[in-house]
Amino acid sequence: MIRRKGKVEIGNSGLRPRVTSRYAPRRKPRVHRPRVCGWRALLVTILCLSGLAGGSLAGGQGGSEVLLPDGREFVSWEQPLQFTKTYYVDNRNPRAADSNPGTKELPFLTINRAAHVLQPGERVVIMTGIYRERIIPLRGGTGPERMISYEASPGAKVVVKGSRLVKTGWEPSTGFILSSFGPARSMVKIYQRRLDDLAFQGYNPFGMVNIMQDRVYLNPKPEELKPHLLRRGMVFADGERLEQVGLYRELSQKDGTFWCEHDGLTVHVRLPGDADPSQHEVELVIQEQVFAPRTRGLSHIRVKGITFEHAANAFPVPQRGMVSATGGNHWIIEDCVLRQANAVALDIGYQDWDLEPPAIIGHSIVRRNHIIDAGVCGLAGMGVQDTLVESNLIEHVGWQDVELTWETGGIKLHTSKNCLLRNNVIRHLTHAVGIWLDYQNTNTRVTANVIGDTVETLRGGIYLEASHDPNMLDHNIIWKATEGKGGSTSNFPPHGGWGITVDGSDDTVIAHNLIGYTRDAAIKCRTVEGRIVGSRGGTSRWNKVLNNIFYRCGKAIDFPHRENAAEGNLYTKDWGEVRDETQAVGRGLNWISGPGPALLLDLEAWQKYFGFDKNGAYADMSIEVDLDALTMTWSVPGETPQVSTEKHFLRDLLGEAAGQARKPGPLLRLPNSPTKVAIDPRPRGQ
Repeated sequence: MIRRKGKVEIGNSGLRPRVTSRYAPRRKPRVHRPRVCGWRALLVTILCLSGLAGGSLAGGQGGSEVLLPDGREFVSWEQPLQFTKTYYVDNRNPRAADSNPGTKELPFLTINRAAHVLQPGERVVIMTGIYRERIIPLRGGTGPERMISYEASPGAKVVVKGSRLVKTGWEPSTGFILSSFGPARSMVKIYQRRLDDLAFQGYNPFGMVNIMQDRVYLNPKPEELKPHLLRRGMVFADGERLEQVGLYRELSQKDGTFWCEHDGLTVHVRLPGDADPSQHEVELVIQEQVFAPRTRGLSHIRVKGITFEHAANAFPVPQRGMVSATGGNHWIIEDCVLRQANAVALDIGYQDWDLEPPAIIGHSIVRRNHIIDAGVCGLAGMGVQDTLVESNLIEHVGWQDVELTWETGGIKLHTSKNCLLRNNVIRHLTHAVGIWLDYQNTNTRVTANVIGDTVETLRGGIYLEASHDPNMLDHNIIWKATEGKGGSTSNFPPHGGWGITVDGSDDTVIAHNLIGYTRDAAIKCRTVEGRIVGSRGGTSRWNKVLNNIFYRCGKAIDFPHRENAAEGNLYTKDWGEVRDETQAVGRGLNWISGPGPALLLDLEAWQKYFGFDKNGAYADMSIEVDLDALTMTWSVPGETPQVSTEKHFLRDLLGEAAGQARKPGPLLRLPNSPTKVAIDPRPRGQ
């Protein structure tokens, strides 16, 4: 499609572009057939039957003032809570016992005792302490006003751990041969301990490898198998995670390491500085999960203000988080800290595509949590709908280096519908994408997030995959993405380092984002013709790239063909770091990658030959983002284009209201001289 003298509009649906041009082709209506294969067919059918045909979403009273792509406001089901009874847990109280009535004067000793007695409309308040236990809720609530709540007492520091502290039982390690390339045995100090005294309760992670039963997407080369064949158990010394090695002799090459014997009943450790473990706080992680029902589908549970640590869970799929809704719905997880999960920190979906999906999936609220140091994924959710994920800090995810399992990310949702992901900060990820929406996502909006320092990743900031229906990605700051190393038996070359990737997906609105310092394209669209999703392959058609700012990206926009739209974007002109005329990446050019040889275009050619970005412009910008301080120092001198304010974009990244017209990017004001501004999207006071 050649677009001349045309314009792109967001219609009343907020989704379908209208190309007003005499060159616009006639379009046949798309026919959506229900023919889908396997678990996805069942899931999509349930989502369609349970979705709302119109009106406000979620059936509650909590308006968000945020429109979803179809123009409806996202409205929460949440209601003010009052409780008919309160139980108390205080393991530092000398009178605490699980035989007590659970009053403030005679509290329970364990949280799990409260989990067994709580009824709908009741709560447990937990006092300061370290609780080493698995909490297994026996039942859920019966509605928004009769939830069951697990909450830390105001001001209390409640830490629930899936590990056990082991001060005794350590002895010098003997009987195994060290590497001849390392120091002599007399120069290193390795200790061992039998684990027979630990209450594994049928789950010994030191005898179980990381890989679980679903291996359909796992095609590693032999040298890539190592993380999958290591054990799930973790060891911490004075709060620091030790690195697991695959062979005993590797202990001589590096301190701060541990190794498990084949039966999983003896662990050998070499602490930093060759220290004696009996003189340090050594914790062995033995639980798969820390807070998780065994009964699937419990609803209306709230978890508030609790720190969860240490889960020896396996690589997904299934998604079995340290904290898990176990296929439940209408959960609220808020103001919690989740850290040091071997694989997944939190799961809120139905976990496993080999299970029959429940009738209701998601409808959960995940807000103001801090998720840190998860090996594979911070927040996972399969089949979630009508779910709100807001104001979370997610960082240091992906250290297991298993991106080729295709389940890594700060947030990884499958088949999301009517979901809102807003005001989150996601930073410092390795081998993991910031936000990944995987497979047939519908009417989901990702807005006002700060995502940065996603390094060595085959994806980048936001990845939208295999979604034929409209979704919206707007008002995000995406800063610094570097490419992953590739690999697998498919011999993937090094690639990635994209800001936003739209992979085999159509009708996506990508608007008012700031994307900077990506190794490859700021926005990458790809067709995936050979993968049949629903009734057809991916076309990457009718995506709209509107009013964004691109700063020093390897490429700016990379379209696979001309059947997309770009308007009102602000570009950095070639900043001169690449001198070799045969090197195209690193200049910030726009690409049309097909059909045929790729076309590499500056803004003038982009406008002249394809009619894109008639209101786009170059700007002599200077931008620096501090992801730790969440500040940005920037200047955009000179005149910049203004665009009409669409109904979805009435507020900027920080919630400031726009007028009838506004400039490109996530913030309303583009300063002429260097100005330092706060960019933390999380509302103050939260």
